[in-house]
Amino acid sequence: MRKECFVVEKNEKVAEDTYKMILRGNVGENLRAGQFVNIAINGLYLRRPVSIAIWRSDSLVLYYKTVGKGTALMADMVCGDEMELLIPLGNGFSRELLGGNKPVLVGGGVGVPPMIGLAEEFLKDGISPVVVLGFNSKTQVFGEKEFEELASVYGRNIDLRVATMDGSYGIKGTVVDALNRAEKEAGYLFACGPWPMLKALGALPAKGQFSLEARMACGFGACMGCTCETQNGSKRICKDGPVLLKEEIKWQIP
Repeated sequence: MRKECFVVEKNEKVAEDTYKMILRGNVGENLRAGQFVNIAINGLYLRRPVSIAIWRSDSLVLYYKTVGKGTALMADMVCGDEMELLIPLGNGFSRELLGGNKPVLVGGGVGVPPMIGLAEEFLKDGISPVVVLGFNSKTQVFGEKEFEELASVYGRNIDLRVATMDGSYGIKGTVVDALNRAEKEAGYLFACGPWPMLKALGALPAKGQFSLEARMACGFGACMGCTCETQNGSKRICKDGPVLLKEEIKWQIP
């Protein structure tokens, strides 16, 4: 973990209450999909954790939803504004556990961004994943263009599906409805999104890794504020997670 200063290069609204921010700064080389940054907001005591979508050695792409004062202040930032980040934080997805199974990447709402970076890692390895994105309605949909651009860059196909609960775009229903039988039973799930979505995916036979959301303070395990109980004892979502193996999650919480 390092403390670094980044400069805003772009900050734009891409869907209902959802923004895309491009930052320039010293990213480094050893990031992996599923990790996050903790952003200092001027005038506020606690930092804001945001998942990393795409990274290069000198740039980051973040997506965030305006849900409170901190993210509302982020939405007002313009090109040239500076931000202090703790980077990189958390335990990312492990592609080594995939075995010979088909990778199925599932993102719900602001759980979509980590799937963008993970899809790129698979494409670099010559593996074409299934990608399923879930939203409540058409106004919240984002990320399609990013996956399509990655597929074009790496010259491989991404089986991309979008599901909306109200049926206003793509497949009507949940992300589970968008999966076929083989994917539910023998695919390998990489997922990030709201708890009800993860719990529904957790009921499927397929193995996987899920990124959990939690309120955080420090972001690096010192305050213990995001501790949850797992099948393997207490774990800190920020330090031991946010990515946990599907089989170690206790689904009766929260």
